[in-house]
Amino acid sequence: MSRHQETHFKTCPMCKKHWASRDAFLDDLALIFIGYQANLGEVEQGLFYFTHETEDCGTTMAIKAQDFLSLYSGKRYSESRHLSEECPRYCLEKSQLKRCQAHCQYAFVREVTQIIMDRSHKELQIKETESHPGRLPSL
Repeated sequence: MSRHQETHFKTCPMCKKHWASRDAFLDDLALIFIGYQANLGEVEQGLFYFTHETEDCGTTMAIKAQDFLSLYSGKRYSESRHLSEECPRYCLEKSQLKRCQAHCQYAFVREVTQIIMDRSHKELQIKETESHPGRLPSL
């Protein structure tokens, strides 16, 4: 692995903001997680969408799911239940980020979306608490 790959996770295509790691990317409060587009052939090729909300930017970036899948270490199912009776069809809607209860090979990606959202929400709570000491963060 080259030195550039070790210190580079993503660069905003519009404003050229650089994130050295996945953690730095997920910890950036200017990034809003807005969606997931499933790839029903290859889970790793699905896309996570983030909008870079700054005064000088506003672009939405798509990042392959494979860059985030290691955040989840729980159970994964081997069979697809896509479009079965058990399927709530969340994979068909990019903005639908709810957990999926189907025992489907794609359901674990919904757990990854929860991890990303929980992490973003926790960071927001910390920021609110720091800006307003003594006040509980809003949920």
